[in-house]
Amino acid sequence: MTLILLVNGRIGYTAATRQSSALAVEGDRITAIGSTAEILALSSPTTQVIDLAGQSVLPGLADAHL
Repeated sequence: MTLILLVNGRIGYTAATRQSSALAVEGDRITAIGSTAEILALSSPTTQVIDLAGQSVLPGLADAHL
Protein backbone atom coordinates (compact mmCIF):
# COMPACT_ATOMS: atom_id res chain seq x y z
CA MET A 1 0.00 0.00 0.00
CA THR A 2 1.27 3.45 -0.89
CA LEU A 3 1.76 5.96 1.89
CA ILE A 4 0.62 9.49 0.99
CA LEU A 5 1.64 12.46 3.14
CA LEU A 6 -0.26 15.75 3.00
CA VAL A 7 1.97 18.44 4.54
CA ASN A 8 2.11 22.23 5.11
CA GLY A 9 -1.65 22.64 5.37
CA ARG A 10 -4.45 23.14 7.85
CA ILE A 11 -6.13 19.93 8.94
CA GLY A 12 -9.70 20.57 10.09
CA TYR A 13 -12.00 18.73 12.46
CA THR A 14 -9.56 16.59 14.42
CA ALA A 15 -9.78 15.52 18.06
CA ALA A 16 -6.38 17.13 18.69
CA THR A 17 -6.31 20.16 20.95
CA ARG A 18 -3.67 21.85 18.80
CA GLN A 19 -3.82 22.80 15.15
CA SER A 20 -2.40 20.08 12.93
CA SER A 21 -0.62 20.85 9.67
CA ALA A 22 -0.16 17.40 8.12
CA LEU A 23 -1.57 13.91 7.85
CA ALA A 24 -0.64 10.48 6.53
CA VAL A 25 -2.97 8.31 4.46
CA GLU A 26 -2.43 4.62 3.79
CA GLY A 27 -4.97 2.96 1.52
CA ASP A 28 -8.35 4.36 2.53
CA ARG A 29 -7.37 5.22 6.12
CA ILE A 30 -5.85 8.25 7.81
CA THR A 31 -3.00 6.72 9.82
CA ALA A 32 -1.46 9.78 11.48
CA ILE A 33 -2.15 13.48 12.09
CA GLY A 34 0.41 15.95 13.42
CA SER A 35 2.91 18.62 12.54
CA THR A 36 4.61 18.65 9.16
CA ALA A 37 7.90 17.54 10.77
CA GLU A 38 6.21 14.64 12.60
CA ILE A 39 4.49 13.39 9.47
CA LEU A 40 7.51 13.81 7.17
CA ALA A 41 9.45 11.57 9.59
CA LEU A 42 7.21 8.71 8.39
CA SER A 43 8.33 9.00 4.75
CA SER A 44 10.31 6.44 2.78
CA PRO A 45 11.67 6.49 -0.78
CA THR A 46 8.29 5.26 -2.13
CA THR A 47 6.15 7.76 -0.21
CA GLN A 48 4.12 10.31 -2.17
CA VAL A 49 4.36 13.74 -0.53
CA ILE A 50 1.80 16.42 -1.40
CA ASP A 51 2.55 20.01 -0.32
CA LEU A 52 -0.76 21.69 0.51
CA ALA A 53 0.83 25.19 0.53
CA GLY A 54 -1.42 26.34 3.37
CA GLN A 55 -4.68 24.96 1.97
CA SER A 56 -7.20 23.24 4.24
CA VAL A 57 -8.13 19.56 4.39
CA LEU A 58 -11.56 18.59 5.70
CA PRO A 59 -13.05 15.13 6.15
CA GLY A 60 -15.63 13.93 3.67
CA LEU A 61 -18.91 14.74 5.31
CA ALA A 62 -22.00 12.72 4.46
CA ASP A 63 -25.56 13.20 5.68
CA ALA A 64 -26.94 9.72 6.29
CA HIS A 65 -30.43 11.10 6.95
CA LEU A 66 -31.39 11.75 3.34
